[in-house]
Amino acid sequence: MKRLTWLLGALALFVCVSGMAAESAKPAPGTVALTVSLPDPGQKLLYVHEVMPVSPGPLTLYYPKWIPGDHSPDGPIQDVMGIEFSGNGQRIAWQRDLLDHFTFHLTVPAGVHQIDISFEFPSSDRVTDNLIDLTWDHVSLYRAGEPTKDQLFQPTLVVPADWQYGTALQTARRDGQRITFQPVPYNTLVDSPVIAGKYFRKLDLTPPGSTVHRYLDLVGDSPSAIAITGTQTQDFRNLVEQAQALFRSHHYHNYHFLLTLSDYTAKGGLEHHQSSDDKARGGSKMFADPAHFMLDASLLPHEYTHSWNGKFMRPAGLWQPNFEKPEITKMLWVYEGLTVFLGDDLTARSGLWSPQTWRDVVAYRAAAMAHRTGRAWRPLIDTAIAVDYSAPEAWANWRRQNDFYREGELLWLAVDMKIRHLSHDQRSLVDFARDFYGIDNGSFVTHTYDFNDVVAALNKVQPYDWAKFLHGWLYGTGDEVPLLSGIEASGWKLVYTDNPSAYQKAIENVGMGELEGHGVDAMFSVGLFISSSGRIEDVLWQGPAFKAGLAPGMQLVSVNGQAYTMQVLHGAIAAAQRDKRPLQIQARHDGAIKTYTVHYDGGLKYPHLVRIPGTTDYLKSLLAPLPVGGGK
Repeated sequence: MKRLTWLLGALALFVCVSGMAAESAKPAPGTVALTVSLPDPGQKLLYVHEVMPVSPGPLTLYYPKWIPGDHSPDGPIQDVMGIEFSGNGQRIAWQRDLLDHFTFHLTVPAGVHQIDISFEFPSSDRVTDNLIDLTWDHVSLYRAGEPTKDQLFQPTLVVPADWQYGTALQTARRDGQRITFQPVPYNTLVDSPVIAGKYFRKLDLTPPGSTVHRYLDLVGDSPSAIAITGTQTQDFRNLVEQAQALFRSHHYHNYHFLLTLSDYTAKGGLEHHQSSDDKARGGSKMFADPAHFMLDASLLPHEYTHSWNGKFMRPAGLWQPNFEKPEITKMLWVYEGLTVFLGDDLTARSGLWSPQTWRDVVAYRAAAMAHRTGRAWRPLIDTAIAVDYSAPEAWANWRRQNDFYREGELLWLAVDMKIRHLSHDQRSLVDFARDFYGIDNGSFVTHTYDFNDVVAALNKVQPYDWAKFLHGWLYGTGDEVPLLSGIEASGWKLVYTDNPSAYQKAIENVGMGELEGHGVDAMFSVGLFISSSGRIEDVLWQGPAFKAGLAPGMQLVSVNGQAYTMQVLHGAIAAAQRDKRPLQIQARHDGAIKTYTVHYDGGLKYPHLVRIPGTTDYLKSLLAPLPVGGGK
């Protein structure tokens, strides 16, 4: 009889949603109890149980689709397994929406005022035997029909009893394995990841005299992974003070830098309002190896800057009442591009980078954008509109990728230099940051803005036709965009030599920079980007390698008769400059090996910034630490 009732309910529900999504009944008030358990870290499976207050009748539930900071509808719904709904001990039939697979429909039976939701979620890239990096949007459903800020959740995390944890959430209690946090609105929960693990450290970075605490929470797979040095710790303390000196405000109760140091998890960072979710690209080697630390040093400053730029002040199109409504990403050249500029500036001002490293990074990115052949047809604004974090490297220079990061940094450097020149070095983007982000100190209620607001804020700092300036850069193509104007206005210029900078050596030899790939970047010479395994990832459109017939996906076999290595390629490029003979490159593709003749004799080319004689060095003031004090 129970089976027949369930089938009749399922049939009725299917009829209800076959074509158009059923409307939810008015959501019932009350707190959702969300429990996420990790009983066996080695299995990397999260077990989810939600107890949700509801009203009888049709109910629509969402799995988060548009994740803030991802700028894409990439919620991992495909990983959800074993989902089941029940009420009063009886299963409730459900139907996935026919048009949107992030949406679930069910009918709550009469007399049922709370439902149980359970499912499993494999988290292979966020769990190891020793740690977890948990983001709540992966492991929860929420009600349609009301804003996420109005839905209250009380989260509980179940992990091994000897694990410690860090999060911006407030702890209600801990009982052995169970950590229960204070209830928060759902949008705050999604914005509050948790790291936990066997090897854990919490460092207090709070400036002297401040009642607003900032913490660096470290979790790793071994004690050595979290062995930060005293100098590195002090530089992160400097970061907090320099950010406060820059913005003269804060928009969080307390702030947690959540840093995962593992060789077995995903890499990268994601901003949150009162914390950051950072996964060191250097993994367990970040603190131990100077090259790895250099590549990772700007990660935390970047995500920290987002607490002001992106979380507190947010483009209007990126603020939505729930996680299903599409985001309008057009203003990412501010959200991300300005954050790269300000975050890198803070990296240097705090001592995490030297001024020379900052110049090496900007030189590399400027050279990469100068060789972005796709700038001839695709304007910068289009890379912000058509965001794609999963785009392949193949033909990236001609297709373009998310260039609002790297070219965005060059744009804002040009803005800063224009302000300095027009104001006779009396004002800069420091003034813009204080005016634009310094309002409502202590509040973390999001403010939204549009293009005209940015223009008005710039004009307040320094009158100029900023609308024309920005529009020309955003919508221009090719040489219409003054790509290197900020560098040249700073008293420096981009040049190429046959010696790589320490930054480019690190990219080629040890790992990934924040915005760069890992491999041999010969785009500035023969026109190839090659992975560490010898696979061609990208070919410069109409460059020497392109004209020889080489293409992405080919595997290099030999160069001038010698088995391919990075050193052999470099040596062959240098030799071609001396003897003026073309390179003979063998590559395997589709099971066949073919020889390609590459005509290039320009030698090795690595980008650097050098001073322009007789000019003012504006980078000196740009990178100098700001006066600190106030302890707020």
